[in-house]
Amino acid sequence: MTKMNHKLLLGAAIAFASLQQAHAVPFAPADARAMGMGGTGVSSAEVASTVQYNPALLATTRDDDHFGLKIPQFAVSVADDDGFIDAVENFDDTDESGNTNIDLLQNALDVASTSLPNLEAAVQALNSADSAAALDTARDNLNAALLPLQGTVTSNPGATEPDSDLVIYSDLIADDLDKLNNKALRINIGGNVALAVPSKKFSLALSAGAQAAFSGRVLVSNEDSDLMRNYAIASNLYLDSVVDVQQSLDTLIDAQTALEADPGNTALQNAAAAAADDLDAAQTAVDDFSYGGTAGQGNTVIFTNGALVETDTNLTSQIQMIGVSIADIGLTASRVFNIKGHDISFGITPKLQKITIFDYIQDLDSEDEFDSDTITENTEDYSSFNIDLGAAYQFGSEGQFQTGLVIKNLMGKDYESTTGYEISVSPMVRAGISHRTSWTKVAFDLDLTENDPIAFEDPTQYAALGAELNVFRIVQLRAGYRANLAGSDQDVVTAGIGLSPLAIHLDLGVMANASDPEKEAGIALEFGVEF
Repeated sequence: MTKMNHKLLLGAAIAFASLQQAHAVPFAPADARAMGMGGTGVSSAEVASTVQYNPALLATTRDDDHFGLKIPQFAVSVADDDGFIDAVENFDDTDESGNTNIDLLQNALDVASTSLPNLEAAVQALNSADSAAALDTARDNLNAALLPLQGTVTSNPGATEPDSDLVIYSDLIADDLDKLNNKALRINIGGNVALAVPSKKFSLALSAGAQAAFSGRVLVSNEDSDLMRNYAIASNLYLDSVVDVQQSLDTLIDAQTALEADPGNTALQNAAAAAADDLDAAQTAVDDFSYGGTAGQGNTVIFTNGALVETDTNLTSQIQMIGVSIADIGLTASRVFNIKGHDISFGITPKLQKITIFDYIQDLDSEDEFDSDTITENTEDYSSFNIDLGAAYQFGSEGQFQTGLVIKNLMGKDYESTTGYEISVSPMVRAGISHRTSWTKVAFDLDLTENDPIAFEDPTQYAALGAELNVFRIVQLRAGYRANLAGSDQDVVTAGIGLSPLAIHLDLGVMANASDPEKEAGIALEFGVEF
C-alpha cells in the first residue's frame, strides 16, 4: 500500500511536469502581429508574414514595400481548459504542518501498522479477565489501543466523533483522482523565419518554420479510484467491529458488576452469561475480519483475519502523452493576374515537410524513467511534400478593401504513430476580409472547415476579428478577439504592440481566454526588417 500511494501522486506529477505532450496543430502561425489582431491574416498579413497566412498577399502589398525579413518569429501558448493544473495541485495542497493528503494517508497507514497489533492484543486480553475490575482494566487498555486508529480529522464538522484518518484521506485521494481523470494540458509552440521580395509582377519568398502541439493527461481507471475508496470502506467496517467489542464489553462489565453485588441472582447470572457470549462473538468478528479479494469488495486484499495487509498493488491507471510537430521549408511565388478587368492575386507555396509524432503511454506504477531513450523509442518521423494555395482581391475606390482565401496543406495525408494511432494532416480552408487606411486596419477571418483534433482537445473552427492603429508607421497598437465555433468557453482576447523605427520591426502579441486567463494564454515575439 505504501508504494501504491506514492505512485498515485508521482504519476499525476509526471503528467504535469513532462509536458513534452500534445494537442492538434491548428491554423495559428507564430506571428506576433497577427496574434495581437485576434489571429487574423488571410487578407491582412504583410510582406514576410504573408507566407504563413496566404501566399497570394505577397503580390498585394503596398507599392513602397520591396523587401521583408522575419528572423525570428516565435510563439507559445498554453491551454488548460479542464483545470488539469488545479487538479494536480490538489495533490500538493498541504495542511498547516506542511503535509499533503498523500503524506497524511501514509501517516495513517504507518500508525495503523503499529497500532493494529496492539489492538489485537488488547482484544485477546479480554479472554483472561475474570472480574469486573479486570474487565474494566482491559477496557482501558482496549480504548488506549483504539485511540490512535480513530484519527484526528472530522469530515463532518457537526460530528461528535472524529472519523478514521484512513477513511478521510482515502476518500480525499479517490476524489482527487476522479477530478484528475481525462483532463488534458496542452501546449503549442511555433517558430518561423522568412525572406520575402514582394512585387505585383512576380513575388518570391523563402521560409522555414515549425509548429508543434503537445498534450498530456492521466487516465485514472475506475479500479484505482475504487481501490482507494475500498480502503475507506474496509477501515470503517473494521473500526465498527471494534466498537461492537467496546459496547459488548461495557454491557458485560455492567452485568458482572451487578452480579458480584448479588451473586445468587439468577437473572443477573443469565444476563452476565449472555453479555459474555456477545463479547465472544464481537471478538471473533474482529479476529476474523477480512476485506477485499472478491469482485464485490475489489480484487485487492486489504484486511485478512483482523490484520491490515501490506500490498504492492499493480495500478491500472496510465499517463498518456502525444506530441505532433510539423517542420517545413517552403518557396512562395505569387503574382497579380487581370481577369476580365479585375486584378486578382494568386499564390502558391510548395513545401517540404517533416512530420514527427510522439505517442507514449506509461502505467502509473511503472519503474521506467522518462528520458531521451523514451522519446526515441516512441517517435515516428515522416517526410512529405505539400502545397498551400491562396488568392486575394482588392476592391474599393482606393483598393482599401481586400478579401483573401487560402487552402493550407492541400495534399492531405494520414500518418501512424508507434502505437498505431493515426494522425491526419488535412487541408484547412480559411477566408478573410479587411479594410485599411494609412492609419488603420480592420480584419476578419473565418475557418471554412472544422479542423479535427489530433489528441484530446476539441476541434477548432476559428472566427477572428482584429484591428490595428498605425501611428506614423512607427508605433502600432493592436487588439482582437478569436472565437472557437467548434468548442465552448474557448474564446480569447488579444492585444499587441509594434515598434518600427526606420526599417526595423519589433512586435509583441499576447492572448488570454476571455472568461478565465488560466484556461489559455499565449505570447508571440518577432523581429524583422521591412522596406
